[in-house]
Amino acid sequence: MNKGVLRKEIQVNKLFENGFMNNSVQYNEVEVTTKDNNSFIKGVDFSNTKLIHEFDSDICVISDEHLIKLHFSLEGTYCYQPLSHIKYLVQIPENHCNMFYYPTKVGKDIFFKGNARLFEIYVKPILLQNLLGDEFEKSFIKLMEAISNQNSFVLWDKSKFIPPSIRSKINEIIQCPYNGEIRKTYLESKLTVLLIDFLLDRQTSKLSKNNIKLLNSDYLALVKVEDHIRKNLKKPLKILDLADLAGFNATKLKRDFKKLYGVTVFKYITALRMEAAKSLITQEGVTIAHAAYDVGYSNPQHFTTAFKRTMGYVPSELKPAVR
Repeated sequence: MNKGVLRKEIQVNKLFENGFMNNSVQYNEVEVTTKDNNSFIKGVDFSNTKLIHEFDSDICVISDEHLIKLHFSLEGTYCYQPLSHIKYLVQIPENHCNMFYYPTKVGKDIFFKGNARLFEIYVKPILLQNLLGDEFEKSFIKLMEAISNQNSFVLWDKSKFIPPSIRSKINEIIQCPYNGEIRKTYLESKLTVLLIDFLLDRQTSKLSKNNIKLLNSDYLALVKVEDHIRKNLKKPLKILDLADLAGFNATKLKRDFKKLYGVTVFKYITALRMEAAKSLITQEGVTIAHAAYDVGYSNPQHFTTAFKRTMGYVPSELKPAVR
């Protein structure tokens, strides 16, 4: 297939006909897999191909109405670019998220070679006003102005990390165990909580108000450090080693990491370890000692202390029969 031909057409009425929250919210999970130097995509309805189709890296996106989109890059890096505002490029690395609105109906999704998995939520602008009430006007004045004046809006100049609590909520939606009417009720409740937490949580709304400017090279260096942390929780993670990985000195790493991620490097590592341990205990049924070891603790008691300090309860409370 020729490059640049693959198209995704969003017909808003069709998109939301089986949607949630008064047919104003819809979500989707998209996966990109690479095999034998070819990339395949699934989870998207295209106007000119089958559900799973070989493609290059760009997908033309056409929408018949303006929408707000929340995007979570669970795996791999994603970008979005409106074709009529090419100077605006939303770059969302792995384990990062953002929200954007463009008064344009044509843009392109850009994927990089390699596997990718993303979770995206489409929202009608009026829904956020109804959902958040006065809080919407307090926290999203710039978004309101952008919608009124048909200007572009991106929540963060540099996309933020997905807090472990938000990732857990996404997993609960993706892994919904119900069918029929109860499924819709379950998903509506989970989507409502996810939207409110994403929009008003300290880790997102506070950072939004303090939209720290970083050189793109520094931003990508911090993303590289965050990726290394997330993929090496079992190993010792020392500030000096992480600073070397970023090409920073230790002071710059600690300062800029907190600017971007809202917490210190140490607290971020601990939060990820506790969420990973929680998942191991609740989803895979491992023992507390096993979970502790898998996230880098040789002493289960030290792990339990850190878990309680971070989560507010001891790991033995996760399930009645845990050992």
